[in-house]
Amino acid sequence: MEDSTTILNHKVNGSFKDAFYTDRQIIDCVGGRGRGASFFGTQYFLYKIVSEEYFRGVFLRRIHNDIRSSLFQDFKDRIAETGLESLFKINENEMTAIYRPTGNKIISKGTVRDSGRSANMKSLAGFTHILIEEANELDETDYDTLIVSLRTTKAETKVIRLFNPPPISHWIWRDYNLKEHEPVFIDGKKEIFWDYSPKSDSDIEMVRATYHENRGNINEKAIALYEGYREKNPVYYYNQIKGLITGGMKGRVYSGWEKMSAGEFEAIECRNVYIVDFGYFPDPTAVIQVKWKNNEIYVHELIYETGLDDLMLAKRFIDRGVSYRNLIIADYGNGGNLRIVTFRSAGSGAWRNIEGYPDLRKGFSMMAAKKGSGSIASGIKTVQGLKVYMTENSKNGWHEYQNYIWATDRDGEPLGIPVDKNNHIMDCIRYFVQYRISMPI
Repeated sequence: MEDSTTILNHKVNGSFKDAFYTDRQIIDCVGGRGRGASFFGTQYFLYKIVSEEYFRGVFLRRIHNDIRSSLFQDFKDRIAETGLESLFKINENEMTAIYRPTGNKIISKGTVRDSGRSANMKSLAGFTHILIEEANELDETDYDTLIVSLRTTKAETKVIRLFNPPPISHWIWRDYNLKEHEPVFIDGKKEIFWDYSPKSDSDIEMVRATYHENRGNINEKAIALYEGYREKNPVYYYNQIKGLITGGMKGRVYSGWEKMSAGEFEAIECRNVYIVDFGYFPDPTAVIQVKWKNNEIYVHELIYETGLDDLMLAKRFIDRGVSYRNLIIADYGNGGNLRIVTFRSAGSGAWRNIEGYPDLRKGFSMMAAKKGSGSIASGIKTVQGLKVYMTENSKNGWHEYQNYIWATDRDGEPLGIPVDKNNHIMDCIRYFVQYRISMPI
């Protein structure tokens, strides 16, 4: 490593040094902001592409085009810093790089296509190294498919994951031991954070750092900004700056919900309805089943997918036992009104002879949600006044619950509106309570 560092004219941050020598397949670069993760990742790829006899690398994020201004630009910066521009063939449109002396190459890839459907990870079968930025944004199934696709015998294979610590429920912690950090008191209340280390039987080399290990590359204004969060937003400070795990985001809209099993949900005998928040890509279509009695509501996640057109969604309904007899409440915004007409009219008659789905010809009893000025705030307030139970296997619902937060201004002051993110199932629940207030169901 010493000779290659001299050749590349790059000094390796001591925190990341072990990553260049490890025999483990997965390298996790985790910690706080400002640690130099992207620099390390692209530095590692530059070292490998010029020094290995056979190297096939992938820059990967959930959304393909997000790579352009992040990893791809960073890699071009590393090339320029080492004066190796003449040895590389760069394709700006495809975001690829070929090292001319050996033919070693790097491509860029997203785990979902622009259509919203999962990309074909089998096409990575001949690749050796994958560098994933914002690895916590990947779906667990997509990630597992990705790992299985790395099966070349021409060279060692490595997966480098760059991420800031997501909440404790995230799938990425499945191969980690978690331990409560020493108590932190915020506004007089004890806030729980967790430390982490790879399990002994995992194949993970963890590289953990914060801006402290990278101070030589950060200006004083940035350091002051990071430290300012200690008082302004303590949870953000301990999570995003110090790199500890939280139980959920600070400023969460909802709290106090309880889990129930799918069996317990099925056993509840009362009327139920289905709620749809239409999406396509990058936002998913979310569908929940809701039961209720008195001031208690029971929620079960039914569908949470990107890339579903109307016919595909209609088939999903039938597959999950939803028929024309069931009331479905749907968001009418952003073209949802036209989609509602399509479902009510059985695709304007086009669904009458769909093989294997005879009930599609009957259409669906889909009604528009009740919204209006101030409906978001009033709907949230109504939900907050109810006792909410959600099935424990509503994976995306619990993720949204933990990460659906109030928006703040630049000074960290609340704006009275939620961040427009992690809200598809959360919006479904709000549509239900608002419809129930307006209509006798």
